[in-house]
Amino acid sequence: MKYQVTHTFPVPLEKLLHAREERYKHLDQFPDLKNVTLLEEKKEGNLIHQKRKVSLEGSMPAVLSAALNDLSLLEESTFDITTNTHEFKISPPGKDNVFVIKGKSKYEASGSESTRSYDVDVVSSLLFVSPIVEKAIEEIHKHSLEKDRKSIAKFLGVET
Repeated sequence: MKYQVTHTFPVPLEKLLHAREERYKHLDQFPDLKNVTLLEEKKEGNLIHQKRKVSLEGSMPAVLSAALNDLSLLEESTFDITTNTHEFKISPPGKDNVFVIKGKSKYEASGSESTRSYDVDVVSSLLFVSPIVEKAIEEIHKHSLEKDRKSIAKFLGVET
């Protein structure tokens, strides 16, 4: 299941990129991000590689709870600071057959504003229920992206 999401911020691109990274250093100010733990970060030239654990306690759909014994996701991502693109893969640890979210986001200047656009694909290999799983994960991921957008907007001071 493929989908796209675009967010616009009323700030120059440099400020958006700064907020993208800095808010994780101030998690006390962003309760919506408390379910995210940075496990690893490596910088290699223009690339920033990260691994994050995302807790799904309390937000896991019933159709998935039975298939997972660990109610968390592992996100592996690479951000290219020269192209401002972020490629990511999110899945339950060791359970890629349940579902995988793969995507790419791009941060771009648009006049005095900036945008963050996502191209995302969710795939489940669970027999009989994969369409239900994919739709549920799409909704959860879109909600997560909206919470992320709000945390950036709050960090930038353009939303309360």
